[in-house]
Amino acid sequence: MNNIRQFSSKEDIQEQACLWISRLDRGLNSDEKTELDAWLSESNAHRQALLDAASLWDDMSVLNELSGLFPQPTSRQSSKKRNMPKTAVWGIAATFLVMAIAVGVVVQRTWLNSTPEFAAVTQKVQTGVGEQKNVTLADGSKLHLNTNSVVTVDFSSTARNIVLLKGEAHFEVAHDTSRPFSVTAGNNTVTAVGTAFNMQYVDDNAFELVVTDGKVLVKDRFKASSSNESLFTKRPVAEEGLLMFAGEKATVQGKVEARESMSQNDIDDDLAWQQGMIVFKGEPLEAVLAEIGRYTPVRFNISDESLRKRRVAGYFKVGDIDGLLSALKSSFNINYEKVTETSIELKLAKS
Repeated sequence: MNNIRQFSSKEDIQEQACLWISRLDRGLNSDEKTELDAWLSESNAHRQALLDAASLWDDMSVLNELSGLFPQPTSRQSSKKRNMPKTAVWGIAATFLVMAIAVGVVVQRTWLNSTPEFAAVTQKVQTGVGEQKNVTLADGSKLHLNTNSVVTVDFSSTARNIVLLKGEAHFEVAHDTSRPFSVTAGNNTVTAVGTAFNMQYVDDNAFELVVTDGKVLVKDRFKASSSNESLFTKRPVAEEGLLMFAGEKATVQGKVEARESMSQNDIDDDLAWQQGMIVFKGEPLEAVLAEIGRYTPVRFNISDESLRKRRVAGYFKVGDIDGLLSALKSSFNINYEKVTETSIELKLAKS
């Protein structure tokens, strides 16, 4: 984006020269260097105005930068400048001081209204078995990483991309319409702007998605998308993906399946792991043990086949194996035997 206005009068050229000097002082990016080269090639007056402004700026970094653009003034010009009356020098200096103040206002308006520049950020965040992490990302978004999980983060000036490689993560996305926030898992991407959602792998390529706030766009990552327009409108763009809204849950594997609405209590139970708890509402014992196994190296063996489908309900503390075994015995009539440090056998208690 061109933030320099076009000038024609002598005063305007001097003002623009001051603006370029201020930019040289803080360092030019590649686009600005190209723009400065073009401005200097337009007129000798531009080149002379830049040299005059630089001589008053009195900063070696600026002069060194200019030396790479074009040669410094000849000895004759330098001699002429040294013979200039002091009153004339101070007059020019005063003029440039006034222009510098004016340029400061222009620069302030320009930079405050321009699109902010973001530093590229790449990082990897992971947790071990039984470990959880809360991380604030570079854009202010919050990442809650559950047990045995891995994500990679790649932020640039135009996009915020995350890959969920393993496990489960909850994202609270900082609002930034200029940089969509996308999470890739398996064959799909979930894109959001200023929202919150939870993703958990349930298969190698399938994941469970719970939208806790705002809306997200679920897309097949192998199908090209023209834009993220549907994120900012109420009308979904069918060919780009499927919109999901706060309070919805689905299994995603290429396409969105088993989509359902959830109450706030259901959402709280699903995300209870963030408070160190696991909630079961009548799931089969086999499924309960598989979920418990995500948080511990301990493995369970069910001796009686009839126990595999035994329904279990209750609140359990993450990693509290002794508490789980005690609850299974007292509430569900299930005995246990610790075979090794990491192996436990479960069987039906004799009546």
